Amino acid sequence: MPSTFIRNHHLNIIKSEARNIQRCFQDIEDEGVIEAVKGQATDRIIQQFPHLSKEEINIIESLKEVKSSIEVEAFIGSIYRYVESFPNITKQRIKDLFPDNIRMTIPNLTRIDLSRRTYLGWNDPGQKKKYILYHQNGELLPIEGRYIPRALKDYCHFCKQVTTVTFVSFHTNDKSNDNTDYYRAIGHYICLDNQECNKKIMDIRSLERVIEKVKP
Repeated sequence: MPSTFIRNHHLNIIKSEARNIQRCFQDIEDEGVIEAVKGQATDRIIQQFPHLSKEEINIIESLKEVKSSIEVEAFIGSIYRYVESFPNITKQRIKDLFPDNIRMTIPNLTRIDLSRRTYLGWNDPGQKKKYILYHQNGELLPIEGRYIPRALKDYCHFCKQVTTVTFVSFHTNDKSNDNTDYYRAIGHYICLDNQECNKKIMDIRSLERVIEKVKP
């Protein structure tokens, strides 16, 4: 059996494509059209992975074989065993990653499903800060930003969905040789609810660009 190879954002893509196939079963009678939709959906999923083994491709391509909405649900259920979880982390490790935030509020980690996290994020209303941890190349990267405690409906920079967002500003890691006090800030609308953002994110490029600009 292959080891885990599906990240959370890949899972969101797979579920989105699978739901489209379900709608085809409900709305379309032409078998040829349904087969074409299944093939195109499978190809789009495979294209999202940089590298896949033959066995991993076979797992994804089993989506082509579904014959009903019930079988689509069974396919979705079957791939959870291949989902790569966000690394386990302790409160002490979080404190070590944010050493300058001694008053930081840390969430109850036992209530967080790490298997459904592209990033680990939480809001600290007392400090008006959003904290984010991202796992990349075996390393946990911490960033923090200040948010305006006013929610509105807009486009989230991370998940690319219109949802309830708040404006978050980050200090970048840009440096100036002439001015040691120099800093540059960037700001984006980001989901207020970090869990919902993780359920919707299907493209990590915007998230990774922010991480790259802000990480210590």
